[in-house]
Amino acid sequence: MPSEDFQSRLLKLFEEIHPLDAVPRAGFVLRGVVGPESVAAHSHFVSLLTLLVVDTFPDDFDRHKALTMALIHDLPEALLMDIPMPVSDAHLRVAKAHAEQAIFEGLFEGWPAEYAALHREIQEAQSPEARLVRGLDKAQMMMKVLMYELEGRGRLEEFWHNPANFRDYGIEAVSSLFDRICEKAGRERPGEGQARSK
Repeated sequence: MPSEDFQSRLLKLFEEIHPLDAVPRAGFVLRGVVGPESVAAHSHFVSLLTLLVVDTFPDDFDRHKALTMALIHDLPEALLMDIPMPVSDAHLRVAKAHAEQAIFEGLFEGWPAEYAALHREIQEAQSPEARLVRGLDKAQMMMKVLMYELEGRGRLEEFWHNPANFRDYGIEAVSSLFDRICEKAGRERPGEGQARSK
């Protein structure tokens, strides 16, 4: 049975990540989407997508590992906030990755080292599970873009022209999902050679 310290650690962690349901996805804010999804909502949808993919392709992924990665992948944004991808990629890529890992390790101090190791693995995108979650992170974003456009919310045209928004990390299930998203939107998938690269 976990010690009483377990409950204290749970409360401390929850207090630190509590802001995630109030942190909006900044890329949508900048493009005029009023009341966009929060980072917490995004993480929930990525986790659900991960669950459905790993249960559909059980021989391709470690279920526990993939779901854990999906659930924890954006927790550092409780402190770092959501930095839009074009800016972070152009100016902050390495620094942001280091900051996210350091923040995560601080959040999970006293918890099993597995969590910090899995968060680092997500950043490195080397394992099938990490590549799946990284790809589904992008796919969920484009599914949300599609939904917002159907609702007439925001100026989101540029999302459809950036190949990085369609990076599937070499995971066929993610690639097929991107194809179906584009088909439903009546769009061409941009820069497929770059987008499909690992």
